[in-house]
Amino acid sequence: MSLISRLQRRLLGKLDKRSLISVLPVVSLLMIFAGIGLLFVLPMDGQFRRTYISENALLPGQAHTYFKDSEENILRAFREEVRMLKDVSESERAVVIEKWINDMGYKAAIHNWTFSHYDDDVKSGSNVYGVLHAPRGDTTESMIICAPWINGDGDFNEGGVALAVSLARYFTRWSVWSKDIILVIPSDTSYGLSKWVDDYHYTSMSASSGAIQGGIVLDFPGVHEHFSRIEVKYTGYNGQLPNLDLINTAVLICAHMSLNVVVHGVTGSDHDYENRAMTLFKGISDQAFSGLYKQGYGNEPFSGWRVDAITLKAVMDPQSMPFTQIEFAKLAESVLRSINNLLEHFHQSFFFYLMLSPWQFVSIGTYLPAAMLLGASYTIKGIYLWMTSTQAVAGQSMIEAASAFGLFLVVIVASSVFLAVISWAPSTNVLTVYAILVVVSAFMPLIVSKLVGVKPKSYVNKLRSYSLIYAGLVLTTLSTLNFSLALILGLAFSPLAHLLFLPHDQSRGFKSSIESLVSSLATIVTCPWVCLLAYFRIVVQPPTPEQLVFPRIVTSISIGELESFLIEMLWKWRALGVWSFVPIFFMVWMPVWLSACIAITMQISEKESASANGTAKEKEKIEENVGKKVEKKAEKKAEKKAEKKKQVTRSSMRTRSADKTVI
Repeated sequence: MSLISRLQRRLLGKLDKRSLISVLPVVSLLMIFAGIGLLFVLPMDGQFRRTYISENALLPGQAHTYFKDSEENILRAFREEVRMLKDVSESERAVVIEKWINDMGYKAAIHNWTFSHYDDDVKSGSNVYGVLHAPRGDTTESMIICAPWINGDGDFNEGGVALAVSLARYFTRWSVWSKDIILVIPSDTSYGLSKWVDDYHYTSMSASSGAIQGGIVLDFPGVHEHFSRIEVKYTGYNGQLPNLDLINTAVLICAHMSLNVVVHGVTGSDHDYENRAMTLFKGISDQAFSGLYKQGYGNEPFSGWRVDAITLKAVMDPQSMPFTQIEFAKLAESVLRSINNLLEHFHQSFFFYLMLSPWQFVSIGTYLPAAMLLGASYTIKGIYLWMTSTQAVAGQSMIEAASAFGLFLVVIVASSVFLAVISWAPSTNVLTVYAILVVVSAFMPLIVSKLVGVKPKSYVNKLRSYSLIYAGLVLTTLSTLNFSLALILGLAFSPLAHLLFLPHDQSRGFKSSIESLVSSLATIVTCPWVCLLAYFRIVVQPPTPEQLVFPRIVTSISIGELESFLIEMLWKWRALGVWSFVPIFFMVWMPVWLSACIAITMQISEKESASANGTAKEKEKIEENVGKKVEKKAEKKAEKKAEKKKQVTRSSMRTRSADKTVI
């Protein structure tokens, strides 16, 4: 036992508290690389699962479809009528569609919607919808078939509207429906449809039904009657996803009908690692940036109301279009028949997943550690900064901690003011407000550092500690709501945690210059305004090959398109409640970045830091001496115990020998 205790003391003497604290930055950095590496492991064989139907009542593809060639002439007639409505106003279209639906036996109505920010900042339009009460139902449940006039790509959805109206007419002839059928023809896929869904749940509409269990959005743009493949769109706003059973139902029906089906536009084989990885990263991008500026594909407005909906998009490839619009209509009919079979709301399958192909997915228990590792890395780095700053200051650590925390609160309040200003700015002045906020946020760290004055290094470390712990808490919480957004934000923050060096007033050497350069580059690369502009330049307005030269890539930016991009991003927050960008941008990204900028611009007190370092060194010496004394005392005690044992053993042996002699 004495040998074991001696080894334990020696190990603990080497791995003391200071050594464990010094390892934390390395652990934090390794966690970031581990989170990134885990994403590349997910598409590997054995890490994902095959899709399956959890809800047996769906019975996908089991019901016989009767929408056949006899309906094709009616469908073509509706397409001709819809084509003539392309150049008329939304209100005129609504009146025509309402008459058609009424003649079919639906209870139809026109839904006029309006979103207004100011009197001269208004979005409005007209939707038309109709309700067919189920012959075998009690009007407590319903399902939706939707076809917007303008699809997510901005094209006129001629085939989708004609197919929806034809199917609605065809459904009136069957008595198999146990759920009401709601036909919705919205003016667009975002504002008009979102307003209809909100009013359906909030207000009493002239034509209404029960709780919506599920639905499909038909997207068949253009004048072609043939298509190449079906693409399933399923990502909703704020990272929300429909139940996986609905996607699996559509994919399985496509397989029964021998239709080519893809997700996220990846057409390669699902047996290749590259195709699975491409689908994974495209899915992460779509989930993170859904609702940023583009029109949605139609299923997004249902995501906030626990209504499971997907978009079935017909993709046209001029080289090969083997499938007809009749097959697309059969697919829609079969999916609705499966939804009609539901005995209760979708609940059996997954609500959190990442698709690797139409037939493969990754569940939340497998992919969530990637974002959790990134979030926890900032918390660990923040704890390291806190513990080192606490060791370096003797006496007034609590006052210093409270002061640094007060400064961080000021930064959060300033970011909140930025959010309020940009949210209430008129659309005509958004670009001007954007430029003003860029200038204010650029000079704010310099002004704050001058007002705060000279502070010790421990004060600055505490400020950084608060910001990193704040980022870690937000990211770990956000990862359960919107995994993809938390992952991308975690990668965007990483230079602020590991590439910032505090200024040194005395040392003006090469090392100090390199540290200053790295810190400046880290703050520029992670600046939220710069990242927003880079996203616009790369994704929204990609440069031509001639514009890839550095001066032209900036000077050739279209100011009008940039203004439209900013206005759409703000309208998604104001009207549709997409909190994934504007609130996260100002309440998470901006405080962390401003705190980092204040830290590298703040003037550090040389005397206080030197004295603090001296105090820390003295503490280290005292702790070392105390440890050595304790170790020596323990060794002496162990030696005394060993000697006592030897003496007892010798005396017992003498007693035994004496007893033998007497005998």
